[in-house]
Amino acid sequence: MESEERALPEQETPDAQEESAATDAAPAELPPAKSGEDEGPLAAQTLPGTPLAQFALEQELARGRRLLDEQLRIIQAVDPAVKGLADLRAQPEFGRFDQLVKSGMAISDAYKLACFDRLGRQQAAAARQAAINDVRAKEHLAPVGGGQAAEDGLTDEIIRNYRQYNPRWTRAQIAAFHRSYKQGV
Repeated sequence: MESEERALPEQETPDAQEESAATDAAPAELPPAKSGEDEGPLAAQTLPGTPLAQFALEQELARGRRLLDEQLRIIQAVDPAVKGLADLRAQPEFGRFDQLVKSGMAISDAYKLACFDRLGRQQAAAARQAAINDVRAKEHLAPVGGGQAAEDGLTDEIIRNYRQYNPRWTRAQIAAFHRSYKQGV
């Protein structure tokens, strides 16, 4: 500042002195930098509408986009159906989600909290379906005839078939008939 005062002519009018005092005070009236980051001395000297202010705004917007993308990736890990903001608005729990975000909660945390019940039901259904699919994938390994054969060679299915036509037969009667049937074939 001393160099600027030396460069000024010595015959300043009172109006010029008030202007220089106003410009000296203007940078001090700008709000402090957000998020505790040290952006250097240029950040405090930027005035709205200057190229430096435009650059700072673009940097802030880029940082916001990166944070939003990160939050959306976290949400997508929990709920793959959510691809963007439009999908968030389409969720049935959007009202609750919006309230939580406006209260200052992180977007991903707000989504998890607002959609906890639905997401829990989906995960339970997915686990149930995975178990069913796992069992069905191994059905081809079951023995032919539908069960374990006993010492007499009868399976539960063979016994069930014989009792369909002769409901009063005992297992011994079914075994005797089955042996004689197999010898004749």
